[in-house]
Amino acid sequence: MSEVFLLEELRELLQRAAQADRYLKQFGASTHKYQWNSPASQEDVEAFEQEIGVKLPDEYRKFLLQAGNGGAGPYYGLFSLDKVRSWLTWDIQPQREPWLHPGIKVPENSREFEVWEDAILEACLRGCIPIGSQGDSYFMYLLVTGPHRGRVVYIEDGMSYVFFTREQGFLAWYKRWLGEIINGYDIFWFGMDLDGDEETLRQCYLEAETEEDRKLVLLSMRKFPSLSEEAATWIKKAAWDYVEAPDIRWLLKLLNRVHWQEGEKLMEKRWEAGKYDGIVLEIHYMIHFLKKPEQTVLEHWGRRILYSMPKIEQGRWYIALELLTKCSWLKLSDVTMLWSIADPNTKQELIRAFGRFTDAEEHLDIFLKFLEERRDLKLLNAVLMAVPIVKSKVLFETVDNIIKEFTYNLDTLPAAYSQEDKDTQIQWKGDAQRVCQTADIILERVREAFINPKIEGIPHPHRILMQVGDRHRLEIGKVHGKDAIAVHPLIGLVILEMIGRLSFEKEELEQVFAEIKTLTLKPRERYIRSGRDWLYMVPPEVRCTLPKPYYYDLTDWSVIGRMKNLCRLDIEEICVDDFSFLAQCKSLTDLSLYNTNFMDCRILGDMPKLKKVDLRLCQLEYQEILANLKPEVIL
Repeated sequence: MSEVFLLEELRELLQRAAQADRYLKQFGASTHKYQWNSPASQEDVEAFEQEIGVKLPDEYRKFLLQAGNGGAGPYYGLFSLDKVRSWLTWDIQPQREPWLHPGIKVPENSREFEVWEDAILEACLRGCIPIGSQGDSYFMYLLVTGPHRGRVVYIEDGMSYVFFTREQGFLAWYKRWLGEIINGYDIFWFGMDLDGDEETLRQCYLEAETEEDRKLVLLSMRKFPSLSEEAATWIKKAAWDYVEAPDIRWLLKLLNRVHWQEGEKLMEKRWEAGKYDGIVLEIHYMIHFLKKPEQTVLEHWGRRILYSMPKIEQGRWYIALELLTKCSWLKLSDVTMLWSIADPNTKQELIRAFGRFTDAEEHLDIFLKFLEERRDLKLLNAVLMAVPIVKSKVLFETVDNIIKEFTYNLDTLPAAYSQEDKDTQIQWKGDAQRVCQTADIILERVREAFINPKIEGIPHPHRILMQVGDRHRLEIGKVHGKDAIAVHPLIGLVILEMIGRLSFEKEELEQVFAEIKTLTLKPRERYIRSGRDWLYMVPPEVRCTLPKPYYYDLTDWSVIGRMKNLCRLDIEEICVDDFSFLAQCKSLTDLSLYNTNFMDCRILGDMPKLKKVDLRLCQLEYQEILANLKPEVIL
């Protein structure tokens, strides 16, 4: 129903709204700041109407001409006509009835729309124009044709969500927004709740015919900044109608405002009624959104959740397990019995939860057993992601064997998959590649536990690694003969900068090594491609091909020991897998190992010409050796 457009009344309401929210706390207010744009001209409006082939609804048209061409409005405000044009990419088709109508059912599973083409989605928007943004992919639209012309509707851009506002026209919707701002209501999702004050809503509850309508009334009470004692009493009483509801998180939020003890009593009653699935969600909600003390809540509910896991729908286990892993009194050994009743898909989440228990390291044998999985590669990948990182030779060898078993090339399928259809084979290869990638990361973390453990108070030296594709191009990991000589790629890059090339004959490269007197190895930006856990370096290019028997290796730095005339060596802020090569550096006079993982001071005794050594930020062992050394030691 159209309202008489009263500009002065609307302007007064806008001024009052701006005063009520003078600090711009309401959602979107900092964008429009309760200011209208200048009104649109008659020519602009008529030109737009000619473009779309239909006259605009009277209330919206008068708003553009008399109030403003966009500006202050719900959410991020109203679009100007130019902005409406920029978002309007579909044909209004005024001769056809709009696809949208009040009561339209949108599939709950929005993925049903993922296969829709843009043309189909735009056809769904015929008869309406975009008038404002709610943020992300949500917009406000105005129907300009059909029996519901003039109604405002909220739509998600992919058509996964459609909501018709309850007001029958643009002006009633707009004035309601101003009124709720003036009253200081909490209207983050303006227009979703019912209109009206406390008394009006309580009367709506009495007249509601369905449970959904009654729920909407209670939800609408959340907009009030404070609730009267009468309203609080009514909410506490009404809450007991929801003992059997599947999920009452929305109600707990309301009870938290008026009488939390009533919420706790309600949850106890729901537990007695066997509403375990809902309770798990509600406990998680209490902790993370209502900010109830985590350990207090878990002390009360944790054991009940644990003993009721067989009764909880396994689709909710991920929430239950998140809660259980935070129970300070609970150990991994207390929950391993869940494995025998878990569905295959649930086992992936379950094993990841196993890895989050504080005593997971004490039960490495459990994870080693699960790492024997080969049929379900998704599960194997989950085990790898969950396994506790400990200094264990058995764990290192187990993960290393997985990498060798599931090669990145995957040219040969296991016999069990050779007769499967092509899609299944492709899926297996994809799963196997993920297993390999995960195992590669885990292997490096275990290696790190051996050679580069984190030490409190000391910056962690960087490990220099290389991404998988780069390693394969350089054939890193390939088995070489016993007479082959390893070169770390970082050393190769540094020599390339010094000499200009690395493509020598064997004898020439040996001569290059013999002529090097100064070598500096640091994690400089020009050597680094990316990194988070470690630094992934830029690989030497084709022009850096090494002559046989030399080859690239990421864990072997021993070629430094072949530099017989090396006088100064600076290795700083990086992790070296094995420092034993230093014993071969007989000509070395100056050595810096600043902030490396160097530990064993005994090696320094094998360097007769050493005059100065920098050992700052190193976690040293056998420091008594330093007292008998001739060189100057910087600690």
